Amino acid sequence: MANAAIPIHLAHVPTHNGMVIPYITLRHADGTPELGRVDHNLVAECLTGRRCQLCARPLDTGADAAAVVMARPMDFGYGYVPEPAQHPECAAYAIRACPMLSGRLPRLRDRTRPQRRQCTAVAACWCGLDEPPSVDAIVRSGRPATPWYSVRFPMTEYELLMTARQGPRGISLHALTNPKIRLVSWGDPEWDDMGRAVVYGLPLPDGADS
Repeated sequence: MANAAIPIHLAHVPTHNGMVIPYITLRHADGTPELGRVDHNLVAECLTGRRCQLCARPLDTGADAAAVVMARPMDFGYGYVPEPAQHPECAAYAIRACPMLSGRLPRLRDRTRPQRRQCTAVAACWCGLDEPPSVDAIVRSGRPATPWYSVRFPMTEYELLMTARQGPRGISLHALTNPKIRLVSWGDPEWDDMGRAVVYGLPLPDGADS
């Protein structure tokens, strides 16, 4: 599939293989992005600074300003989204360009090893560290793609769920009074995700509830 056209408002953002690199993406020491993984320091920066995770610019703050977060069924159960919000126009691009959000990937990536076989700056890079993958990476790697939803909300309801020791956990979904929730990609959900979608009253694809 051809890459999604990059809109003018994202012309300043670095790209990789024809696709905009989200600001929060984890990078190797040589600058190459590790797509699908995030830099947790940049995530925290965007959450607390109310910045867009894609373009890094501040989210709008006008009277009618809105933002969008991408959420999985499990996020609605937790009551928060762990990743930063986006401008609505940035989210629209992400939905077209991201292989997971667009439904082009049937399974989650293997997160137990770097996507690149060798980094050109491996001696100074995190990928050169002899560390075992996290439990989360082991559990999620290769599993069927989960459904994704876009949640649009007014910036007046932007609220972080904070922890005492680790800082911001994510953007609260419980604080949203009338969010606009849209199914972006149904993926290939397991039974627990299908159950969550039904329990939380999330949009389903045609025929999924029959």
